[in-house]
Amino acid sequence: MPAKRKIPYAHHLPGWGFDGGNREALKASRRVALDEYEEEMMGSLFCPGCYTNVERTPKEKDIFANQREPFYRHLKRWQHIACVLRAKKPVGKRYDTWEEAKRAIEHEHLAIVKEFLQEKPEVRLIPGGEYDETPVEDIGGPLSQTPIGRHQGESFELPSTITTIAGICRNFEKNKDKYFFLPMATHAVKLAELLTDVADVEYDVLKGDRTPRLYYGKIISSRNAGSYDYSTRMTKLACNPAVKDFYVKLPNGFCRDKGITDDSKGRIVMFFGTIVESGIGLAATDLAWGEIALVPAKYNELLIPE
Repeated sequence: MPAKRKIPYAHHLPGWGFDGGNREALKASRRVALDEYEEEMMGSLFCPGCYTNVERTPKEKDIFANQREPFYRHLKRWQHIACVLRAKKPVGKRYDTWEEAKRAIEHEHLAIVKEFLQEKPEVRLIPGGEYDETPVEDIGGPLSQTPIGRHQGESFELPSTITTIAGICRNFEKNKDKYFFLPMATHAVKLAELLTDVADVEYDVLKGDRTPRLYYGKIISSRNAGSYDYSTRMTKLACNPAVKDFYVKLPNGFCRDKGITDDSKGRIVMFFGTIVESGIGLAATDLAWGEIALVPAKYNELLIPE
């Protein structure tokens, strides 16, 4: 069980609806914490991560009879809308035919990621401004035998991309509903269901399965532990109370080119890799160029509502 409830508050806006509602108006509406809930708000509460209806459980009493704390949950009728804040086991998507899978790729409902870019490409960055948008670095990859057929063991030869986490973050609000087949995966899964908040990771993540996964976390601080570009930059992320600390440890020059600096506090970083034990805590290390990126700040609330 995560150390914190996934949905910290709900937007309250009577008369607003997911279909056709102005999202900027919803974002500016009252934020209702669990202890501020009133029964007349039922039906007018919305998730800050996906904007669909949520309800407080229990609806009336302050606490459950068994002393569990109340929480917000999504309504079942919106389960087709992806949300990082939804407490849900990832469900893999399979396809009946090659044609169906190919059509899903063409309509941008499915992405086959052959691998993440390993080396920094020769791309001229535009100086100045907030590091919030990145050059398009994704390139077409080879045809890939992908085991996403409906029948057990059935694979389809499908177009793939060699991509970056930055490319996934660039249109995150759209991509969160998209199915991704990531390196070493066995299923295509919606991006929102693939993501794990570092704040939910405990030490037992080191046991058993060592498959790389997609993580994100809020930056608490970032500093160069040395004096050179090859020195390690220690980027501290908000972590589980059961974990002493969590750092992303990468060369300072690499991080600078990624926009991760002393001024990155409050930003969200996303990365694909394995988590290792490091010192008294946990860390992410040895990430390639395409395996880490800052999430554009405009998507922060979709991942970690304040």
